[in-house]
Amino acid sequence: EFLENAKRIGKEALKCLPELKTPDGQAIPMTLIRTDIGCSDTPVYDKDTHWDPTKRTFFLNEIEYGGTTYFIRHLKFDSIPMWAKLYAEKALEIRDKMVENSGQPGAKRAKTASGALKKPAAASARSSGSVVMKPAGAAMKRPAKA
Repeated sequence: EFLENAKRIGKEALKCLPELKTPDGQAIPMTLIRTDIGCSDTPVYDKDTHWDPTKRTFFLNEIEYGGTTYFIRHLKFDSIPMWAKLYAEKALEIRDKMVENSGQPGAKRAKTASGALKKPAAASARSSGSVVMKPAGAAMKRPAKA
């Protein structure tokens, strides 16, 4: 009963979330979302709640955009590699969708009707030389000796 109600409420909650889009406007499937479902089997003393205190009432407690570490620490296995794999797969899926729709193999930046999108502040810092970033798929080289 609990699992079926959790699935039912979680699916309905996910339908309410806005559609995700890449910077160039392409729709992408939902990222890793966690829904937290609660169950009340006693009276709820809230002026706006009219639940039957003689029945179990299932409700959506929260929607979280990624896995929480609160429960992970209580698992009997290390789930961090699984989460890392899922996030990496989702990032590659989004990148592939952007490249596929840009018409350019290996395209890096999405274009809009008015030109290139602005760089985020962190990207400006990288290009100014304050942070060294490795391009995707490139091997790091040692600096030349002076």
